[in-house]
Amino acid sequence: MKLTNLIQFGIFPLLFSFSLISCGNEAVDKSSTVEELRKMERLQVQGILEKDSTLIRKILANELIVNAPSNIVVDLNLAMEALKLGYIDYTSYEQKIDEVKIIENIGIVMGLETVMPTGLTGEAGTTEKRRFTDIWMYKNSQWTMIARQATNISIE
Repeated sequence: MKLTNLIQFGIFPLLFSFSLISCGNEAVDKSSTVEELRKMERLQVQGILEKDSTLIRKILANELIVNAPSNIVVDLNLAMEALKLGYIDYTSYEQKIDEVKIIENIGIVMGLETVMPTGLTGEAGTTEKRRFTDIWMYKNSQWTMIARQATNISIE
């Protein structure tokens, strides 16, 4: 079918719209959205390694819920208190993202993370590998984490 016919029948705009996703009232390119979520994940890791509660607080939603590797479900207040008191403290924190999926204004990031706990977090000198799922929501022109699941799969 010729391009003029595609435009005439409204098929071209429809095909073009499939390459965009909706985030609230804003349409964005899927590849740039995936990169933005990867950036948010890097900020999370940076904030935790630097114990930067201001940075961490900026990327977490007020409604945050976390199923922590300790098998305890915590909300935003408990997560921030744990960071402040040293229960979230690592000498090393690396992420390998396996998949990023965008569904409307929700971003889902899954992968493997490897951390070396210190202080009150766990046994210093060990290496913990865990599977994680982070759920992000795009609202008010920004991505914020609304949920997280992290499960230890090995401690060496």
